[in-house]
Amino acid sequence: MSSSYHEDEYNSVSWDTPATDILQSRSFLNESDDIADDTEQSTYANTNTDSMYTSFTAPAPSLAKHTSPLTTTTAAYPMTITVTDPLNELDGTRDTFVSYLITTDTTLETFEKPTVSVRRRFQDFVLLYNTLTRDFPACVVPPLPDKHRLEYITGDRFSAEFKERRRASLQRLLNRLARHPTLQRSEYFRIFLESREWNAESLYRQKRISEGVFDNLGDVLMNAFVKIKKPDGRFIEIKENIDKLEENLQTIERLYQRIVKRQSDLEADYEDFGNSVVGLSQLETGISDHLNKFANVLSKFSVALRHLRVGEEQDYLHQIRDFLSYCHCVKNVLKLRDQKQVDFEDLSDHLQQATTEREVLINTGKGGTGIGSFLRETVDNIKGVDAEKAKQERLVKLESRINELSREVDSSHDESNGFSEEVVKEYEIFSQSKADEMKEYLLAYTDSHVEFFKEGKEMWESLIPILESIRVHV
Repeated sequence: MSSSYHEDEYNSVSWDTPATDILQSRSFLNESDDIADDTEQSTYANTNTDSMYTSFTAPAPSLAKHTSPLTTTTAAYPMTITVTDPLNELDGTRDTFVSYLITTDTTLETFEKPTVSVRRRFQDFVLLYNTLTRDFPACVVPPLPDKHRLEYITGDRFSAEFKERRRASLQRLLNRLARHPTLQRSEYFRIFLESREWNAESLYRQKRISEGVFDNLGDVLMNAFVKIKKPDGRFIEIKENIDKLEENLQTIERLYQRIVKRQSDLEADYEDFGNSVVGLSQLETGISDHLNKFANVLSKFSVALRHLRVGEEQDYLHQIRDFLSYCHCVKNVLKLRDQKQVDFEDLSDHLQQATTEREVLINTGKGGTGIGSFLRETVDNIKGVDAEKAKQERLVKLESRINELSREVDSSHDESNGFSEEVVKEYEIFSQSKADEMKEYLLAYTDSHVEFFKEGKEMWESLIPILESIRVHV
């Protein structure tokens, strides 16, 4: 699950910025919801990392009785994070980069103040993502902006359009983290949002991530083609649901791209229409003023269409793409859960083999039925080794091996089961986030169309008295 996503050579910076007072705190949850103690440790935060990463523990919900995650997991604290004011730093040099103002309003007592503001660059978000992914392997960490869509990083990275697109995506990332009951209480997330010592902390974390980037690579490669012997129906259902969601989102994206193309063509047609009316006004001198006003409305309507299209791409289409990446993160966690189960099943097989070998040795005096056992016994006979003594020595080794494997199987079983229960809760959190965000997407889409048609109605109505004032002489 570790990742090393780099856009350019890392050069983190930190600013102390006054907190803006124009931002109003907005609760994602009712303040009367039960809040767990900060010091509760996540069942599956990485125990090999800093103990400062706090999280939650709660009984895993059953998918058969699907309820809101807020009734089955610890609730998130009210937290509002805004990303604003993209600013070119070190402009005009080779080291130019864009920083973003991040303002956090929260009730978490671990923060120094209820409202804090800092500036962070994109590479700081990369480090945040990599750290959370490494320290919370059972969590569905929201993806970086368009990480899986390379066309996103083409063009001028310092253009206003690109910076706004990235700002909006970073805003969605932090919104998801703020609503996640585990990740929002990560100590490193707090450091990211308020630390005045960001340079030192980021360099330390970057070193830790680079050291652990291949931690899970061996397991991934080893288990890439291994099938689970006893699949868990809960995760089959989750995988099928994610696949269907991805398929539907991809269909929406494809259809909307066709709509965008038609809107773009319509913009051009209205612009051409207006130009043609201007040409007509030069011939029809008696009503040239009326025709010019009509052409002006056509031009304004073309501009309104363009604003609608660009706004929908920013507020709707890119959000669909971001959510496709979010689905990919869920699948990564499911793969890691499968690896835990494969590890348990492999250890169980080794234990069963060792137990069977011990029984065969006790009952027949032979160490096994394979060619290796036959060759070993043949060599022992040639050497004149005492068969009973050799048998006892092999039994002692087998007992030691069985005891060791039994402990490993128990440990792997507990880890696999615990990880699975965490993943069930993560899917509940993801599902709630999906519902919330889909609602926001559709409301934004609807509002944009309502505003467009209101504006268009005013434009066309303004023409009515102008056209009615035309006097026709027979």
